[in-house]
Amino acid sequence: MKKHITLVLAVVAILCTTAVSYAQNARMPAVPVDSAVRIGRLDNGLTYYIRHNEYPKGLADFFIAQKVGSVLEEDNQRGLAHFLEHMCFNGTKNFPDSTLLNWAESVGVKFGQNLNAYTSTDETVYYLSKVPVERTGVQDSCLLILHDWADALTLDPKEIDKERGVIHEEWRSRNVGMQRINETIMPVIYPGSRYAHRMPIGTMEVVDNFPYQALRDYYEKWYRPDLQGIVVVGDIDPDRIEAQIKKLFSGIRLDENRAERVYYPVPDTPGTIFAIGKDKEIAQARIEIVYKHDAYPDSLKNTMDYYISQYVIDMASQMLNTRMSDMMTRPETPFTAAGSYYGNFAYSKTKDAFSVVGIGKAIQ
Repeated sequence: MKKHITLVLAVVAILCTTAVSYAQNARMPAVPVDSAVRIGRLDNGLTYYIRHNEYPKGLADFFIAQKVGSVLEEDNQRGLAHFLEHMCFNGTKNFPDSTLLNWAESVGVKFGQNLNAYTSTDETVYYLSKVPVERTGVQDSCLLILHDWADALTLDPKEIDKERGVIHEEWRSRNVGMQRINETIMPVIYPGSRYAHRMPIGTMEVVDNFPYQALRDYYEKWYRPDLQGIVVVGDIDPDRIEAQIKKLFSGIRLDENRAERVYYPVPDTPGTIFAIGKDKEIAQARIEIVYKHDAYPDSLKNTMDYYISQYVIDMASQMLNTRMSDMMTRPETPFTAAGSYYGNFAYSKTKDAFSVVGIGKAIQ
């Protein structure tokens, strides 16, 4: 059994290291886009995607995605990307103070469930989901909310100070054993990379003390139409939604002297990196083996070559998971859980990885 697992790991490692070069040299045609998806781009660079879907009837989802995350922060800004996400619910030009949350509740959209957002290292996404859209006025209000998130936050100093305490409490509640271990090993697995010190929660020194203007400057620098995308899917009229998007978002100006959006690399390293972390709250040993490689370029992700290579890797992963599942039925097996998965290398966007994880029995 161990020989079988070793063989599968070797095959997966070869697949991961050769897949990108294979896809880059491939000549297979691109996979066609669903003809029902309306795709457009405004003169200021904002992209939108609209699709009519009547299942479930009378509902729609509204998203705005920003190609912006914590990796773009400078050392004295660590935590601002996540802080800004919170501020999008604390007052905008057309929805001052708490009126955004009150309006959402009035139409059946619950904050934290159907109205929410997330911040990662390379992106920040906001959404209103399962919105009852029988009334066109509700549709227009949702688009107006997306517009205000894109370009019309109030960032009131009183609200900023209130939110410092909220985020500090969020950090405290998440500052558990695994989180502390992650902060310890990130510099080890990301040597010479900006990702080593850009976990989205940031540092509480910055969160507690940054000047108001620093958050405003970050917002004005990075929240801009060439880095934004609107997605609307549901029981809507695509023609009408497209017209409203053009009306609301075309007037947002794109600065000619805007900063370059850099995708920071994760340097290759000679040999194997060993990162060890421990914490008194962790009662079980966890071992992870990671095979990293350059991420697929976005330009190749709409080709059959990409999907074929992903399918092969997925099959290898399933075979490996089946073998480890069989091992877990035996009393002499040293781990209580194990599995493999494929995706981004830790928090980075510019490296992908195949990972195998094993969790040992409780530490005595």
